[in-house]
Amino acid sequence: MPIGSVSLDKSPQKVKSITRVGCKASLRVRRLKDGIWQVSVFVEEHNHALITSPSKMRGLRSQKSLSEEVVKMICDLNAQNVEPSKIVEYIASQSGGKQNLRFKKKDVSNKIAQDNRKLVGRDVETTLIYFRKKQEVDKDFFYELDVDDDGVVRNLFWVDGRGRRSYQEFGDVVTFDTTYNTNKYTMPFAPFIGVNHHRQSILFGMALLRCEESKNFVWLFRTWLAAMHGKHPTSIITDQDPAMRKAIAEVFPSTLHRCCQWHVMRKAREHLGVLYGEKSGFKEELAAVINRSLTTNDFVDQWAAMIDRYKLGNVKHLKTMFATRHEWVPAYFRGTFFADMSTTQRSESMNAIFKNWVRSHTSIFQFVKRIENMIESIYQRESDEDLRSTNEIPHIKTRYVIEVEGRRVYTRSVFAIFRELVLESTIGSVREIEKDSKYEVVIRFHPFIKNWIPETYVIEVDIPSQRFSCNCKGFEYEGLLCSHAIKVMQHVGFLHLPDHYVLKRWTKDANVVSKNRTDDACLLEIDDSHQLEEYRITTLKHEFNKLAVIGSKSAESFARMKCRIDDLKGEFVEIASPEEDIPTDPDSDQIANKEDASEKICDPYVSQCKGKRKKPTRFKPAAEVAVKKRRRCKVCSKIAGHNARTCPMALGNGDK
Repeated sequence: MPIGSVSLDKSPQKVKSITRVGCKASLRVRRLKDGIWQVSVFVEEHNHALITSPSKMRGLRSQKSLSEEVVKMICDLNAQNVEPSKIVEYIASQSGGKQNLRFKKKDVSNKIAQDNRKLVGRDVETTLIYFRKKQEVDKDFFYELDVDDDGVVRNLFWVDGRGRRSYQEFGDVVTFDTTYNTNKYTMPFAPFIGVNHHRQSILFGMALLRCEESKNFVWLFRTWLAAMHGKHPTSIITDQDPAMRKAIAEVFPSTLHRCCQWHVMRKAREHLGVLYGEKSGFKEELAAVINRSLTTNDFVDQWAAMIDRYKLGNVKHLKTMFATRHEWVPAYFRGTFFADMSTTQRSESMNAIFKNWVRSHTSIFQFVKRIENMIESIYQRESDEDLRSTNEIPHIKTRYVIEVEGRRVYTRSVFAIFRELVLESTIGSVREIEKDSKYEVVIRFHPFIKNWIPETYVIEVDIPSQRFSCNCKGFEYEGLLCSHAIKVMQHVGFLHLPDHYVLKRWTKDANVVSKNRTDDACLLEIDDSHQLEEYRITTLKHEFNKLAVIGSKSAESFARMKCRIDDLKGEFVEIASPEEDIPTDPDSDQIANKEDASEKICDPYVSQCKGKRKKPTRFKPAAEVAVKKRRRCKVCSKIAGHNARTCPMALGNGDK
């Protein structure tokens, strides 16, 4: 190309090197009439240098291969969302180095892409077949599909039997949120999340939606309600999405809906950030008015006093916050059980975990399989905590009988909170207002909190029924007796913890129903050839690993054991015929090609984008998205698309 010329071709072409050099080296064999094979042609000379290094020979096309064992390992690691480069590194470490591998990273990527192409055009069909097989194993497994007039999938919901049973025990409070970019169709993922007796997040079902419209939420909530046997949650926490609010009011009219306080305060920081700097003490007082108001009347009075004190009556965003106070201010929800939750933090945390298991190009079937693996880890975490609560005895911090009784019935994590409440009851003083019926707890000083503001709580007592009602509504809101009620109990001589103040959902045996038939022993009862095959493979691998360690100690032991293994392979290949059963591996062509004549369902529309897909990011609702500020010119102070260097006034052209 001449110097100074410009190429108009902006797409550089990939130039491939020449690999065919016309080499005549060959070996030809023919079979004679008497059955003897004869070499008819043999050309030994090559017109190019031969590759003799084993590390280089593995790069030749004729030497590349992926054995059955390696293919299975690639599929297993890919199912755990392991990247191809990490897969190669792991297999290389098991093979003694990359020089012993007969494939490269590109071969692994091609294998994964080949498996992904099997799902093109039949992604939902394969997923539905997998759901039907799940129902054969788990009788309580539930799924529902919503399609549009063109037969294209619009919404998909599913939940396993353990999740449905857990909801019957812990479905009093639910958090609901959506997140984008978790699949190649850019369908928002919508999980229903609760809290179990260990204060751990659990799943009550999940869905993929086409978009966040009210009609889709209505379909989802009604489907979820049908899966949960018609049981409405006591309370539900979402963000400030208006479509969610409308759908919840239609489907759950008796459920108390609360907006996430974190989203509200985040938006407040964006609008009131200047006031935080100009009005000294305003930020702290705003938080105190919101979080420390015990009743709705207290909140209204303190809010009005704060507005007058800082002269903020004309601030538009503060008016908006006050107008929607019944949707997010804690004082309006203290009488309802929320398991001490005021935000969708559990949903946000769960969404962050989801993104470790899925990518932006994940198909629906892969998405379902990987989420299933994550759910198994959640159940295992709950099982581990069950064991710890049963076998470990936490320490106590006081000599109160009520603390010892709480240790006996509550789980470890719940007792840790109850123990602190009992310890807090040693602070403050009790004043009798009405004998045996009303008391006042005054906390003028706190030894562990600086700048403590004195607090006063009123506790109404009914001694015959052993009822202690505090105006902080701690038991109603969290399900545990507050420290003020405990202090009055000790004052009037009640030493034991009343049974009606022990919620079963916080006790050690709260999940006896949800654990039904989920033990490891049930694996042997499952009539599923694929799962049994995986169980056999794992067991045999464990035993062969022991032999491998012994056989690798010396060259002689290695040679003898390898001969024995070769003999074993020849012996068992003849008798190891596969079981005849309905295939349960949805990756197989037999299932992927299976068609149901009664329903023709099309995959969702694939999200179109140029270049490489972005990594999954958390979806932000409209209330959380900040408006991008446009820059002002420092010369004319106008937003006119120019800066100080190009300003017409600076250039002497006047105000244009």
